[in-house]
Amino acid sequence: MRWIVAAAVLVFAGTAAAAAIQKKAAAAPLKPQRIMSLRICTDELLLDLAPLNSVASVTFMSQEPAALRHWPQGAKVRVNYGTAEEILSTKPDLILTDPYMAPSLRQLLDKTGAKIVEVPPAENFEQIRAVTRMVARALGEEARGEQLLARMDADLRAVAANLPARAIRVAEWGNGGYVPGAGGLFGAMLREAGATSIAQSGMGFYDVEALIAARPDVLVYGDTYRGMATMRDNQDNHPALMKRYGGRRIRYASLYGCGVPMTGRITRQLQADLIGAVRP
Repeated sequence: MRWIVAAAVLVFAGTAAAAAIQKKAAAAPLKPQRIMSLRICTDELLLDLAPLNSVASVTFMSQEPAALRHWPQGAKVRVNYGTAEEILSTKPDLILTDPYMAPSLRQLLDKTGAKIVEVPPAENFEQIRAVTRMVARALGEEARGEQLLARMDADLRAVAANLPARAIRVAEWGNGGYVPGAGGLFGAMLREAGATSIAQSGMGFYDVEALIAARPDVLVYGDTYRGMATMRDNQDNHPALMKRYGGRRIRYASLYGCGVPMTGRITRQLQADLIGAVRP
């Protein structure tokens, strides 16, 4: 009789445990299995956060050399140009885009039946934390999101511990004379690194003479389109600039201006390069 009772207890316990597991599985939200990104910045977040087998499509921009240097896994994913045919044929269950869609695209996305996540731009580190958590939550990858942010915050602590004795004055040059000011993502990176832009009050357009007169300590070039021939090449290599700034030019990974967790690591490298450029 005792063994019959014991067996019944074991069966009941096993049944209860199985029911608890089933209930937990039912309560847990299913992760999206076919995720499509329609913007380069959401490409970067998606490739950082999601397992590759759940990424259905990323934009053609993810195949550019600057993107592949940091997200080489993007080369293994189908690309899209944001066309209606591509969106419908992909049959995504989750679409990542930004809030600036054309009304016609918004209507199309609504018809797909997919969940739509509109990811705003991140222009400072607090916004990077917010959009990373937003996308991670949509993907069901919250733990991975927190890992990326922890790494970013560790980089920022290292940056804060290595601030230069005085602010380094820089010009982000090489964009047809356009120099961004203190705002935006580049401004946030400069502030963290202990540097400042020569265009403090906002963006400005500088010819070579005005740039030299502003006397920045260092010229900084974004490397997003590095290696692509442009009409700006002659301006960038003007003899007057080469003479004054030949040894005080640095490049940084601008990541297409996207605020993503990797921005912490880029800021750390930017700071090291800036300090190295002004060191006697």
